[in-house]
Amino acid sequence: MKISVFYDHILQAAEQTGKSLPELLHEARESGIEAVEINMTYLSGHEETYGLLEAADLKVSCVYEFYEMESRRETERARKHIETARKAGAGMILVVPGFFSEETESFRECVGDQERTDKFLNENEKALRMAEGMAEITALGAEAGIRVVIEDFDDVRSPISCVSGMKWFLGRIPELKVTFDTGNFITHKEDIFTAWQALRDRVIHVHCKDRGTQSVAVGDGYLPMAEILTEILQSGYQGYFAIEHFDAPEQENCIRRSAAKIQEIAFISQSS
Repeated sequence: MKISVFYDHILQAAEQTGKSLPELLHEARESGIEAVEINMTYLSGHEETYGLLEAADLKVSCVYEFYEMESRRETERARKHIETARKAGAGMILVVPGFFSEETESFRECVGDQERTDKFLNENEKALRMAEGMAEITALGAEAGIRVVIEDFDDVRSPISCVSGMKWFLGRIPELKVTFDTGNFITHKEDIFTAWQALRDRVIHVHCKDRGTQSVAVGDGYLPMAEILTEILQSGYQGYFAIEHFDAPEQENCIRRSAAKIQEIAFISQSS
């Protein structure tokens, strides 16, 4: 199995502990982490990061970015995103296409019903602009050998915050793929195992996020992490498991604990 971690967590660990980035990146590698998930805007503005990652023998698993496709065409931003991923050696970019505003409550009423969701999104100008932008960036990515993914984003204003919304985008864009975030289906109180079955054929990336009263390490929250990760592993999944716990109070410790827990789950899964 392959494990990555959000680079933001390394940065926050440095702030919390006073340790240097090289030291923390080395610790991550020693914990069994092979790569980082990193934001496109940050990486573009911090060229020194390439050298830090190389020195720590860490790859880039995915480059993510937020867009405002609901309000404007973002072709040049998309090209920069793809080029940044290519330069970083990442074969994948994650796109958060945009958000609703006044439509949010109407959209929430559709969640759980694919037909109603499809009708709502098919008639919503912002959703259609986002779908157009996603189709464009996915095509540009394909030309460059970069796969494009969306995730179940944990914000009720997002059209991809639920299974039915994600399936609407996937139905319109055949080459679009999925990052399965274990912690975000609670946004609309959707069952994680049902969500996995609905999306698994398009999943090429996994975010390992547990939930608690605050941001917690994998295995320290209330989500059935062992069960869902085992199901994903036993499906034949070969991609990265990306550790995610933004704003954890003790990032350094959480990163270590999460990496160890994911490896433990994988070992038990392979032994059973």
